[in-house]
Amino acid sequence: MAAAFSASPPVGLAARSRVGGKGLTNTRSGVLPARASKPSPSVVFASSDPGASRKPDTKDVGKKGYVKGEGVMSMDQLLEVPIKRFKPTSEECPFCRDAPVKENGSKCLGICRNPQNVPGPLVHPHQMQDAEDAVRLQINALRDNDEPRFNHGVQVMWEFSVESGNMERSRYFGISSDMYHYDHFIGKSLKYFGPLVRNKGNVDFVDASVLEDGRTMVKVSVDDIVGEPTHWIFIMVQRSFGKYEGCWQSHRIVQTDENFHSKYLEFI
Repeated sequence: MAAAFSASPPVGLAARSRVGGKGLTNTRSGVLPARASKPSPSVVFASSDPGASRKPDTKDVGKKGYVKGEGVMSMDQLLEVPIKRFKPTSEECPFCRDAPVKENGSKCLGICRNPQNVPGPLVHPHQMQDAEDAVRLQINALRDNDEPRFNHGVQVMWEFSVESGNMERSRYFGISSDMYHYDHFIGKSLKYFGPLVRNKGNVDFVDASVLEDGRTMVKVSVDDIVGEPTHWIFIMVQRSFGKYEGCWQSHRIVQTDENFHSKYLEFI
């Protein structure tokens, strides 16, 4: 019975493979199979002579370490190649990038800015405006939101907001939100005032009344970009200090239903 189950010698033991004239073994199979040796590819290095202008061989294209215009480069040579990329504004000012270095070691031209650092809006509060004038100017600004520049209409809304730049939480949009950062204001305005952006310009002032706390509530209907009527409440106040002292500005703006009801009215 024992002879019936005798195993044949394992593959590899019958003929020992040799690499470099010595047999290689491992603990499992006893012998490692010989590996077919591949011919070493010819490596072309970029010439260190700056005057050399040898055109790279087309057969090098696609090989590991190939650099256009240089040929195949070693790892050490690749590490020495400077990486050309457009640096973000946090690393390099795009407005001073090409300026020469001055005696103080700086390249600054004094015009460093970000995309939101633009002149003030062409439309702004004025003491000659009444509450309805201020509302109409804001609606018209959002109608032509990207004139004369991108999001100019939103910038007008920011200028008319009595709480713009404040650190305290606000109910300007109905929801509780911050008002200190203009970039945040842009995103929220385009979201909550979306139906007013590029509106048809058909504005109907339904009612204007003075609230118990002295603020003025203006109810207005505006046709949106497709001509559908939308309804809004503007809570307006006269500013008591600052460069717009005595001017009407927006304290709250919320979209309502056709009956001018909103779940936010009790909070604003």
